[in-house]
Amino acid sequence: MSYHIWSDNEIQMLIAGLKRYNFDWDELRCKILPNLTVAQIKNKFYSNRYYKTLSMQPITLQEKILLKSLKHIGQQKTNQEIQLEMSELLNKLSESLTK
Repeated sequence: MSYHIWSDNEIQMLIAGLKRYNFDWDELRCKILPNLTVAQIKNKFYSNRYYKTLSMQPITLQEKILLKSLKHIGQQKTNQEIQLEMSELLNKLSESLTK
Protein backbone atom coordinates (compact mmCIF):
# COMPACT_ATOMS: atom_id res chain seq x y z
CA MET A 1 0.00 0.00 0.00
CA SER A 2 1.41 3.37 -0.96
CA TYR A 3 1.30 6.50 1.15
CA HIS A 4 -1.81 8.59 0.53
CA ILE A 5 -1.55 12.38 0.43
CA TRP A 6 -4.84 13.79 1.68
CA SER A 7 -6.49 16.63 -0.24
CA ASP A 8 -8.31 19.43 1.59
CA ASN A 9 -11.58 18.09 0.20
CA GLU A 10 -10.90 14.60 1.61
CA ILE A 11 -10.11 16.08 5.02
CA GLN A 12 -13.40 18.01 4.99
CA MET A 13 -15.23 14.84 3.95
CA LEU A 14 -13.54 12.93 6.79
CA ILE A 15 -14.65 15.54 9.34
CA ALA A 16 -18.21 15.63 7.98
CA GLY A 17 -18.31 11.83 7.86
CA LEU A 18 -17.17 11.55 11.47
CA LYS A 19 -19.95 13.88 12.54
CA ARG A 20 -22.49 11.79 10.69
CA TYR A 21 -21.22 8.24 11.28
CA ASN A 22 -19.18 8.79 14.48
CA PHE A 23 -16.61 6.02 14.63
CA ASP A 24 -18.33 3.60 12.26
CA TRP A 25 -15.20 3.40 10.11
CA ASP A 26 -16.63 0.88 7.63
CA GLU A 27 -19.69 3.01 6.96
CA LEU A 28 -17.59 6.15 6.67
CA ARG A 29 -15.31 4.43 4.17
CA CYS A 30 -18.18 3.00 2.10
CA LYS A 31 -20.26 6.18 1.98
CA ILE A 32 -17.71 8.99 2.14
CA LEU A 33 -14.18 7.85 1.23
CA PRO A 34 -14.53 4.64 -0.83
CA ASN A 35 -11.08 4.97 -2.42
CA LEU A 36 -9.31 4.67 0.94
CA THR A 37 -8.93 1.83 3.39
CA VAL A 38 -10.30 1.86 6.92
CA ALA A 39 -6.69 1.84 8.16
CA GLN A 40 -5.83 4.97 6.14
CA ILE A 41 -8.89 6.78 7.48
CA LYS A 42 -8.19 5.81 11.09
CA ASN A 43 -4.52 6.75 10.76
CA LYS A 44 -5.44 10.21 9.49
CA PHE A 45 -7.90 10.72 12.32
CA TYR A 46 -5.57 9.52 15.08
CA SER A 47 -2.53 11.32 13.68
CA ASN A 48 -3.93 14.76 14.44
CA ARG A 49 -5.88 15.83 17.53
CA TYR A 50 -7.25 18.79 15.58
CA TYR A 51 -9.63 16.48 13.73
CA LYS A 52 -10.85 15.01 17.00
CA THR A 53 -12.08 18.37 18.25
CA LEU A 54 -13.67 19.21 14.91
CA SER A 55 -15.45 15.88 14.71
CA MET A 56 -17.16 16.50 18.04
CA GLN A 57 -18.76 19.81 16.99
CA PRO A 58 -22.30 19.76 15.56
CA ILE A 59 -22.56 19.21 11.82
CA THR A 60 -22.75 22.45 9.82
CA LEU A 61 -25.00 23.20 6.88
CA GLN A 62 -21.96 23.25 4.60
CA GLU A 63 -21.06 19.76 5.78
CA LYS A 64 -24.64 18.62 5.19
CA ILE A 65 -24.34 19.88 1.62
CA LEU A 66 -21.06 18.02 1.20
CA LEU A 67 -22.56 14.80 2.57
CA LYS A 68 -25.66 15.23 0.41
CA SER A 69 -23.51 15.66 -2.68
CA LEU A 70 -21.76 12.38 -1.85
CA LYS A 71 -25.00 10.54 -1.14
CA HIS A 72 -25.68 9.95 -4.84
CA ILE A 73 -22.48 7.91 -5.26
CA GLY A 74 -23.48 4.37 -6.13
CA GLN A 75 -27.09 5.33 -6.76
CA GLN A 76 -28.81 5.63 -10.09
CA LYS A 77 -29.94 9.25 -10.03
CA THR A 78 -30.20 11.52 -13.00
CA ASN A 79 -28.17 14.70 -13.20
CA GLN A 80 -31.43 16.63 -13.01
CA GLU A 81 -32.36 14.98 -9.69
CA ILE A 82 -28.91 15.66 -8.26
CA GLN A 83 -28.98 19.28 -9.44
CA LEU A 84 -32.43 19.78 -7.88
CA GLU A 85 -31.28 18.40 -4.51
CA MET A 86 -28.14 20.51 -4.56
CA SER A 87 -30.12 23.60 -5.53
CA GLU A 88 -32.46 23.09 -2.57
CA LEU A 89 -29.53 22.72 -0.18
CA LEU A 90 -27.78 25.78 -1.59
CA ASN A 91 -30.98 27.79 -1.14
CA LYS A 92 -31.10 26.71 2.52
CA LEU A 93 -27.45 27.67 2.93
CA SER A 94 -28.08 31.06 1.34
CA GLU A 95 -31.07 31.66 3.61
CA SER A 96 -29.07 30.73 6.71
CA LEU A 97 -26.24 33.07 5.74
CA THR A 98 -28.58 36.03 5.25
CA LYS A 99 -30.17 35.65 8.70
